[in-house]
Amino acid sequence: MTSESAVKTHPSRGSTLDHESVWENMRRLLDRTHDAFGSNSVVDDCLDIIVDLLGADRGLIVLTSSDGGWQVVNARGGKEALGPAERQEASKTVIRHAIETRRCAVWNLSAGDSAPTSFRWFGILAALAAPLYSGSDRSRPCGALYVDFRHGHELASELHVEFFTAASTIVGTALSHQDKGEIIQDRVRDSQVHCVNARATASLEDLLAPPSMRAVKAQLHSAVAGTAPILVLGESGTGKTLFARAIAEASGRRPIVRVVLGSSDDLNTITSELFGHERGAFSGAGAKRVGLVEYAHGGTLILDEILNMPPNAQQLLLDFAQFGAYRPLGYSGQESKHASVRIVSATNGDLVTAIRDQRFRADLYYRLAAVTIRLPALRDRRQDVPDLAEQALRRIDAARGWSLSPAARRMLTTTSTDWPGNVRQLERVIECARERAIARDPMAAVVTPADLDLSDTDPLAHFSTVPSESPSSAWQQLRDERAALDDRERRIIQDTLLGTDGAVARAARALGIARTTLLSRMEVLGLRDRG
Repeated sequence: MTSESAVKTHPSRGSTLDHESVWENMRRLLDRTHDAFGSNSVVDDCLDIIVDLLGADRGLIVLTSSDGGWQVVNARGGKEALGPAERQEASKTVIRHAIETRRCAVWNLSAGDSAPTSFRWFGILAALAAPLYSGSDRSRPCGALYVDFRHGHELASELHVEFFTAASTIVGTALSHQDKGEIIQDRVRDSQVHCVNARATASLEDLLAPPSMRAVKAQLHSAVAGTAPILVLGESGTGKTLFARAIAEASGRRPIVRVVLGSSDDLNTITSELFGHERGAFSGAGAKRVGLVEYAHGGTLILDEILNMPPNAQQLLLDFAQFGAYRPLGYSGQESKHASVRIVSATNGDLVTAIRDQRFRADLYYRLAAVTIRLPALRDRRQDVPDLAEQALRRIDAARGWSLSPAARRMLTTTSTDWPGNVRQLERVIECARERAIARDPMAAVVTPADLDLSDTDPLAHFSTVPSESPSSAWQQLRDERAALDDRERRIIQDTLLGTDGAVARAARALGIARTTLLSRMEVLGLRDRG
């Protein structure tokens, strides 16, 4: 290996070896990073400048992972993005040496250096790599800047190595700012998905106004202003999430963050979603992620369908519910992080049976159920149906001032309708009735019996039932279906990454999901970039 101080070679292609041209390009780097820290292309632009000045064939940026591997995050050649296969054609020996020694590594076959195996495989004649650092943290490199030469052009002079070393500092800063930008974008996406605009929903006072809600009102009378966790029970469609939002708004504890549980049974994915992760916590974790618990600090955390949380994640939630303490994935601090939130949980499942079957922890139940309310089914509060229907009409079309005719109100209280879908089902019926009323009379503002169709209030009843089968065959069928879905998801992600030349951020935008979500799915599906 040639030392940094002993590089004496010929000029590279496309550049003149003088201080003026080298530092003019350094100024271009500084200008580019200053003007475009908010742009996703800034790091690629920096790579193009470096590759062009040095006369190199390719330039890469690689980031280390917690398992000791590395992944390519940017790859350029000829001012174009390199394809997925080309991104892997680099000398790991040179990259590893730069990271381990924390110095610029120079390999040049024309200077008599021994050739690493990758040089023979990929036709590399010379390569440079310099360690990269994240922001002001100089304790350990987060990756490396790398270039190589393949077409008979020797490395340039000492001045070019000096430029490359200085450029690595600028690239590290640009990369750090780009990561911060992506983190902010992910935070905005997460907050848009999970943060609830409670002002757009019914108030708790309105929800508790019907006579049938007197028992629930009495339970919540003193609980709303407190901090004790609240558990909301009830059949599907009874409005549990609506009540949870209204409770949070009435308590004044904002922000209000909702977590829909059960989308994954992978512990790392659940931990990352709730508590966040540090950069490099797992393969593909190229940036730090803030968990939803931290978003909800000082406010309310709504845990929707709590019974869907897998047992291996319930211990984590128990510790947080008990002490307010949590640790993001990869967090190395001696003290745990803390967040002050009020937890409002909801489920339509049978918690007692789940506890008996050891699918749900009894100690977690007692932590979450300091105050328990059970919402009645719609069939048990038929006298409220007309008023609920009019409320739904006004939410759907507030400008027209909808109401129900007296005959329509009487029709909705009939005992022949069981309302298995509860309030959600009623809203569907009312929305269809509104459309029929407008079709009948474009100026209509009153729903009549002619607009109501209660004969199809349970569309699920028309579906044919599946013949009974043994638990083992049902389980195997479920496994086969899940495997087929995983295969389809894997193909979609692979095709998308192929179309974006392996750029995860661009693939995430194409799929319409957060970058961190895509990285988590890639990890679960075995699509991580192993370097």
